[in-house]
Amino acid sequence: MMKIYRGTMLCLCFLFSSVFAETQPYENPFISSTEVSAFVISATTGFTVPATSNSLVQSMQTTQLYSQVSNKGVNFNIPNQRNEYLKLMETGNIKGKAVSIEKIGDAGARQYAHRMNFEPLFQGKPGQGKGFDQVYRSGKQIVVVEAKGGGSPLKQYYGYTQGTGKYSFEVAKRTLSSPTATQTEKQAAKEVIKAYKNGRLVVQVARTKHVDGTPKGTTIETIYGKLALPSTFKIAHQAGIKAGLAGAGIIGVFELLSQLSSKQQIDWKRVGNITALGGISGYAGTFTGTLVQHSLVNNQSMLLSKLSTRASAPLGGFSGGMMVSAVFSYGAYFLGYSDLKTANRNMIAGGIGAAAGTLASATAFGLVAAFGTAGTGTAIASLSGAAATNATLAVIGGGTLAAGGGGAAAGATILTGGAALVVIGIGAGIMYMYHLGDESTERERVQHLLASVQSHLNKPL
Repeated sequence: MMKIYRGTMLCLCFLFSSVFAETQPYENPFISSTEVSAFVISATTGFTVPATSNSLVQSMQTTQLYSQVSNKGVNFNIPNQRNEYLKLMETGNIKGKAVSIEKIGDAGARQYAHRMNFEPLFQGKPGQGKGFDQVYRSGKQIVVVEAKGGGSPLKQYYGYTQGTGKYSFEVAKRTLSSPTATQTEKQAAKEVIKAYKNGRLVVQVARTKHVDGTPKGTTIETIYGKLALPSTFKIAHQAGIKAGLAGAGIIGVFELLSQLSSKQQIDWKRVGNITALGGISGYAGTFTGTLVQHSLVNNQSMLLSKLSTRASAPLGGFSGGMMVSAVFSYGAYFLGYSDLKTANRNMIAGGIGAAAGTLASATAFGLVAAFGTAGTGTAIASLSGAAATNATLAVIGGGTLAAGGGGAAAGATILTGGAALVVIGIGAGIMYMYHLGDESTERERVQHLLASVQSHLNKPL
């Protein structure tokens, strides 16, 4: 989506650069290139911040889940083995009962991995004995999960205890040389070996308790390594980097186009300074806005939780817009490209514009998500995660690609492009009102001066 957004903003750069074609370098009677640059970079931040919303919520949910499952345990929605278990008890089938318990452990481990958003690399069958139970990828880490049901003990194979790093490494080596191992198993084994050597291997034991085959809480114990949980600061930093790069590219192109349009010699120093300033302000605004958004989403107050969650994207966009406008506007002032009054006004106009654009985008997206219908005929409100997001964007884009519409990509372009115009339009409107006010003040000053001169001329000598 970031590529689509950058393309949309670059088109806007070409559009707005034509405003400066017949004017003196870097000035315009309506709005200056520095002012438009501040609004464009505010728009970039205003839409990068809400885009981190899903990541922030997912990060919080993952952290909370891991805390719960590592302490008291979590009751996952897994199949009940009670009837099967009781029948096996009546017949005295000890081996069958053990397999039934292993099914419970396997299901609990899979639900844990799914809720943690791990990427499955290999998932074995319950009761297979030696070998990997489950192998996942989590970011740059490889997570081996040993699934246990009830009080099943950790066994020893190949001279090592299940759940240890050395056991996982040994199993991986044997899997690679096994003639019966599937390609999926062997690929997972390669990842385990690589992660073990690079210090990125994590081995966990997922134990699911039961009462006569009825599953109870699943707990996790990390035996080897340390699982890296999603970090709010990391999400904010990554979003800031994206916005900074996008801002630098967009503002750099816009500045160059505006100078070319003015038919003056290109000031490459200014182009470089403005490009760097766009990158720095984009990073600072997005980083700040994302943290503000997180603090609102993380509000634990029962009274304010729903309000703060709904307001998090607009307020995060507003905060980011204010920050990016402040950094860009005052940076331009210190570099000598604008005066202090213009810098103050840019900060206010850019922040308000970013908030309005973000609110417009969030409102349109929210209405479609609440009342729209996916291409499959399913109500979007009944979907969740990426499926809900893609379905909503597809509706905004005129339908799915299969139905002849523009799909999610077109929806993202329409949403971000339209909202960017709101940001720039409102920002430019506010600055224009400032200019009208300045003209009115100047007229009053001139009229007062003329009246004063006329009164002195009317005095007798």
